[in-house]
Amino acid sequence: METTGRTLCRAGGRQLDPRGRWWSHRSIRGENKAPRRPYPEGTPMNNRKSRPVAASLILSVLAGTPVFPAFAQDGTAAKDCAALQETYPGLNGREIVVGISPAPANYSATDPNDPANIIGIEPDLLKAAGECLGFTFSYSKLDFAGLIPALQSGRIHIIAAGMYSSSERAKQVDFVEYMKAGEASIVQAGNPKGLTRMEDLCGTISAQVIGTVENEMLAKQSAACEAEGKAPIEALVFQSIDRAYAALAQKRADVVLTDAGVASYLAAQTPDKVQVGFGLATDFVFGFGIAKSDTELRDGLHASLARQHRSGAIPAALETWGFDPSQLIEPAIKTE
Repeated sequence: METTGRTLCRAGGRQLDPRGRWWSHRSIRGENKAPRRPYPEGTPMNNRKSRPVAASLILSVLAGTPVFPAFAQDGTAAKDCAALQETYPGLNGREIVVGISPAPANYSATDPNDPANIIGIEPDLLKAAGECLGFTFSYSKLDFAGLIPALQSGRIHIIAAGMYSSSERAKQVDFVEYMKAGEASIVQAGNPKGLTRMEDLCGTISAQVIGTVENEMLAKQSAACEAEGKAPIEALVFQSIDRAYAALAQKRADVVLTDAGVASYLAAQTPDKVQVGFGLATDFVFGFGIAKSDTELRDGLHASLARQHRSGAIPAALETWGFDPSQLIEPAIKTE
């Protein structure tokens, strides 16, 4: 298992440019630095029907130019935030530990300019919430499967890892939902096995990431294959999506199921080895995970995101990070 590191991110560490946009935040490193390990550069779309991420966005990230949406504190916003701080006083001055599992995606990813910095729509929304509610936060990098146990044990306070707020997960932790998600497959270039739907996966090898909802989808389909007298789906299990992708690119696996944005990004990196396959209709929604006992943090974050939604900040963030407007939802709390 990878060594867990923490990077201190203070909400006040950004500046507005003349056009009213936030400059990329440079995080302040804590004493326990995470190992400097490379992650793929760039950011993908996050829905198979959405437009590809603009090259200008990727270049602006690499060049260090401002890409964050405007979360300026005008008079109305300042009044709203003051009211929220009165409603949720325990959050003002609180230090929050955010659990992440950086992936090649535009919801939460490692900054290609600085592996100690985390960028994406989720960091932006949390920074805006921190500025409004008065909390600061640090990141704790974990394997995806370890995020919910870490939250339940109190090691972290928020999960921000592009996590789907499934009903099964909502039985363990609460979620503050903020955006719809898409789902797609990645197959070998040329799709040599002709995989165009889930039913075609009987007898194939799938590369899977521990703790993801895709595993449940594949297990259900594998059982259906066997019920029809066909070969089951063989699973190769990995700790992260980049390792699962590597298995596919090396032809050790036939298919990977993942978020549609991640699929589009990975396929664009090595079009000679892999391509986006069939899409899947789902009702998945992205959410920030919060312990069921931490109701003030849950409710305060929800109230802040609702304010960002009303002000147009969340729609602006979707556009900035290459998401489709159809993915916009009104923030909501999900609990089971």
